[in-house]
Amino acid sequence: MTSPTSSHSLKSLLNPRSVAVIGASEDQTKFGGRLYKTLLQHHYDGAVYPINPTRDQLFGLKTYPSVTDTPQAPDMVVMALPRDKVKDEIAACAARGAKAGIIITSKFSDAGPEGLALEREVVATAAAHGMRLIGPNCLGLISPANKLVLCSSPAVNVPQLIEAPIGFISQSGALMGTLFDRSYGMGIGFSHCVSVGNQADLELNDFVEFLIEDERTQVICSYVEGIKTPQRFVELARRARAAGKPWLMVKAGATDDGRRAAYSHTASLAGDFAALKAICERENVVLMDDPLDMLSLARAMVRYPRRQVRNVAVFTTSGGGGAITADQLSRAGVGLSTFSDATMAALSEHYSEGQGANPIDVGGRKPDATSDIGAVTAELALADPGVDLGLMVLTTAPDVPGLTRQMADGADRPAAGGKPTLYVMLPGRVAAPAREFLVQRSLPYVDTLAEAMAVLRGWKAWLSYQEPAAPVRPADMAATPVPAAGTLGEAASKTLLGQAGIPVNIERLVRSADEAAEAAAELGFPLVLKVVSPDIAHKSDVGGVALNILDPDDLRRRLALMQASV
Repeated sequence: MTSPTSSHSLKSLLNPRSVAVIGASEDQTKFGGRLYKTLLQHHYDGAVYPINPTRDQLFGLKTYPSVTDTPQAPDMVVMALPRDKVKDEIAACAARGAKAGIIITSKFSDAGPEGLALEREVVATAAAHGMRLIGPNCLGLISPANKLVLCSSPAVNVPQLIEAPIGFISQSGALMGTLFDRSYGMGIGFSHCVSVGNQADLELNDFVEFLIEDERTQVICSYVEGIKTPQRFVELARRARAAGKPWLMVKAGATDDGRRAAYSHTASLAGDFAALKAICERENVVLMDDPLDMLSLARAMVRYPRRQVRNVAVFTTSGGGGAITADQLSRAGVGLSTFSDATMAALSEHYSEGQGANPIDVGGRKPDATSDIGAVTAELALADPGVDLGLMVLTTAPDVPGLTRQMADGADRPAAGGKPTLYVMLPGRVAAPAREFLVQRSLPYVDTLAEAMAVLRGWKAWLSYQEPAAPVRPADMAATPVPAAGTLGEAASKTLLGQAGIPVNIERLVRSADEAAEAAAELGFPLVLKVVSPDIAHKSDVGGVALNILDPDDLRRRLALMQASV
């Protein structure tokens, strides 16, 4: 980074008062054309300056030959120019007073030493004027919270952005666009999405810090190839945890092949995945394997903040589906609820004998069962105090949309307690109307059991986190002399451990049989006797350990044997 980054400065960057699009056009085959059109399409309410020296107007707005001709210095500039033109354009923008810029162009540090050198020159040029940069080699940003789209992906060609309290930071621009598109179809929205690319200046941690402090973000998602400032990453993980904001992450580079791919993509050093995994577990950053699973979990967390998911009731339209689901829940470490006697009795009024247990196969209802069996079943089971979540596993049973609606209505009844539900829509086209209904009701759903298990595992991991014990500060370590070389004796070693707050057993150092008897009278039996010598590292190998000494006579006898043999 060129200078310290504050949340306030990024707020201005993500909500600029004015934007200049360098290379703007009406040609939708070009980056500049797509960037310009989508910026206007989503009703950004700041000033827009299209930069194009060959046109007077573009989509009805006055154009400007260069950024130096705009009425005022733009807060933000965005450009997708040939690499050899970027440095001069950044110099002009920085001199004009632009506060920030997005560089879409690739082939900088991601393309070798020559590109890296040019990238550093570009950053230095901007920094000399206090200008901050996103990229290069990125796809820009999407901020539904601010109606700001500075992204050329076809994914943003939608009638209206969906705003939701999920922030997403990605080192891959194409992945950001793809996930935005998939999420949109599932009714998942965002507060802000940022593609950071090579992180030449502004980096992942800068935007994570912003999201931690952003009132319109509740869950933080990130796709990461390399972490530039690991210690800051740890500090931010603790801040996110203190703020009650889950941080979900997919990290590339878990394998040698993945590390090579990450480096070739954004020149990111992937680092030791095992070390990162340990840090994430310690700091409650939830590592996930699949980015779509990550966003599905984020949606569930937003819909049901801080609701437990330890024990699950399964509702299904297939006995086989219920059995498979029970197996997968067990493998995922998520419990299958045992219904109370009262719940079983209530369900038995609607289900044939043995059919009202968990998992519940709705197909096992009695012939004269109520027509709204889905609603009644969901209400009764979710009301059970041993149930944390309802997992609705739908198959191609008759009227999937109708049953889905019934289950949702039952889960909304007061007796159900507002407990979370997650729908698994296994069918394809048959379940399309049911998916549309779930999107309209903002209810979380996935399409496979594997996705459901990933969501539940991550959800449970975040909720089950226990704060690690605070480190104990050692007392004055100088009180125990430590030799410059050689083996530290057992007594001195245990003294050091005790000063560091590590529990050790009670012992006394003695030099004669009488001293041993006095110590035994104080400590009590049974006892262990050990030889202490700087020349003996492994006491038991030479007979220097006597166990289970039960009385004073036994102590004197075994001490004499040890003195004679060691």
